[in-house]
Amino acid sequence: MRGQRTYNELVKDSTISGTVRKGRSNALVFRRNECMLARYFYYGYLKNKSYEEIMRLLAAEFFLSPATISMRVQQNTDKLKTLKRSGPSMYYFQSRWPHLKW
Repeated sequence: MRGQRTYNELVKDSTISGTVRKGRSNALVFRRNECMLARYFYYGYLKNKSYEEIMRLLAAEFFLSPATISMRVQQNTDKLKTLKRSGPSMYYFQSRWPHLKW
């Protein structure tokens, strides 16, 4: 786990054995993208916000550049189309991501 080596060296004064996997967790990136797409759909379809405003809001919420957000949206248009077809209610978003204000 990240930070474990520093913790062990500073607090426990021991070394960590084995290798530590570095980089991003694919599962966490997938979950972030799924939540970001839901927010994109929510702001655009349910709140009728402009594209520029959606990009500004998502950049602030997910700490990503608008270019990165746009790229992720383009890569996942099929998921957005599926979301639109299912016509989710506000309850869907609130139950799926209760930590966010919908």
